Amino acid sequence: MSSYLPAQPRSAARMPAKRTNGTERALDILDCMARLNRSASRVELVSETGMPRSTVYAVTEFLLQRGWLTEGPTGLLLGPQAGFISNAYLHQQGFEHLARQILAELSEQTGNLSELDVIDNWYHVAALSEGLFAQGYLRPVEGARLPLMPTAAARIMLADLPESLIRQNIPEEALRDAHGAYLPWERFISEMREGQLKGYVHIDGWLGGLATTLACPVVGENGQILASVCIIIQSGSAAPHLAANLPPLMEAGKKLSALLRRMSWPYAESCKRRLMSSG
Repeated sequence: MSSYLPAQPRSAARMPAKRTNGTERALDILDCMARLNRSASRVELVSETGMPRSTVYAVTEFLLQRGWLTEGPTGLLLGPQAGFISNAYLHQQGFEHLARQILAELSEQTGNLSELDVIDNWYHVAALSEGLFAQGYLRPVEGARLPLMPTAAARIMLADLPESLIRQNIPEEALRDAHGAYLPWERFISEMREGQLKGYVHIDGWLGGLATTLACPVVGENGQILASVCIIIQSGSAAPHLAANLPPLMEAGKKLSALLRRMSWPYAESCKRRLMSSG
């Protein structure tokens, strides 16, 4: 017994293919706008995406109507609907989940252990950690509280605090470098200010001279340094490794700072408040 299905109009039969194609082109334009991270003209989108001019004009008009794009004085911009979806994603995932992805990517790029550190009650805390060091023989325990003064992260995270507050809360016996030797205040402050100018700090000599830490700031919405992203390099000196490791580290710092501008990290924010009020 044969079955009977009514014939579809040719236009209806082609609709799924057109819809898929249109969806892909709309997503390509949104991807392009996110990558450019600025306003763009339709002519520029034609060049950037390789789409026909008529397609770009039709798709951008649709995206304007649906709120995915908006028209500014200098061209097209991502619209409120893009922001709603982005905020929903960030809310669902949570800062620490997304930060861990960035750390994992950093470890994969550099082949080094990566950390996101905070200062909690004047201790260095490894809040998040990804990757392994020395074929897996070392990985800091997340939440471990470490002496503050020897670390590169300390020189990064204390840089926006008044010097008087730092001196008031760090006892003299805590002034030690990575080798355990006495660390004069003048040297620490000098290294901290130099790190502020360069945007990173490296400290050689860990693990008996076998390792180096390299750190850069993670900045919150109000411009405060809330954390430091750090990698541990299997070498006694950072100098030969800066060219390979510093760019991905700085990029990770930018990504983490961008996350903090979009969503909160209550733990780091409360740590910073306690530091500021400990005078």
